[in-house]
Formats: sequence, structure tokens, C-alpha cells
Amino acid sequence: FAEAREWMEGAADAGHAEAQFALGNWHKRGECGIPKDNIRAVLWYTRAAEQGHAVSQHALAGCYAEGEGVAQDWGRATYWYTKAAEQGHADAQLNIGICYENGDGVTQDSGGALHWYTKAA
Repeated sequence: FAEAREWMEGAADAGHAEAQFALGNWHKRGECGIPKDNIRAVLWYTRAAEQGHAVSQHALAGCYAEGEGVAQDWGRATYWYTKAAEQGHADAQLNIGICYENGDGVTQDSGGALHWYTKAA
């Protein structure tokens, strides 16, 4: 695992979004010889998300929704769910629909919920 980790960290440090996402996952799950560390996971997800990486945006939104590695913040969660949903990420579309249905981080809006549920389907 040490060599794989070294290569992945090099690619992530060079700005490769997929590598940043992978490192985020390794930190979140405690995989590949990396201790579980939600704060580091959020750091790597953020770097990839800011580059427009939809899967990282969805993962980062989940961290904000659950308060994992960051303080729970539904406003930030819905921001990142929306970014990923707008790129066609079906799980993010479902999750932002749930946010609209429940009023988590956004004004409760059944029409908004239906819009995102339909896209996710």
C-alpha cells in the first residue's frame, strides 16, 4: 500500500481531482494504510470539489450534512449537493430533493423536491 499511497498523494498534490477524491475516501474509511481522519477527508474532497468533480461535491455535501470532519452545515451541504446535481449526479439529485422536501438548508418546497426527484429517476 505504501507505493500506491505515494503515487496517489503525488497525483493529488499535482491537482488531479480523481486522486484527491480517492485520498478523501481513503481518509474517510481508513483504507490503504491511512488512519481514518474525517478532517483530512474533507480537505481532499474540497480540493476536488472546487475543480468541479461531481462525485467529490456529493461526498463533501454528505460530510456537511452529517457533520463529519466539519461542523454540520445544511447551507454548505445543499450548496455542494446542488453543484453535483446540476452536473447530473443522480444521488446528489435525490439528496437535494430530500433537502427541499424537508427544508434542510433551503426553504421547504415540494415543487423543488419534485423537480430534483424527477431528474434523479
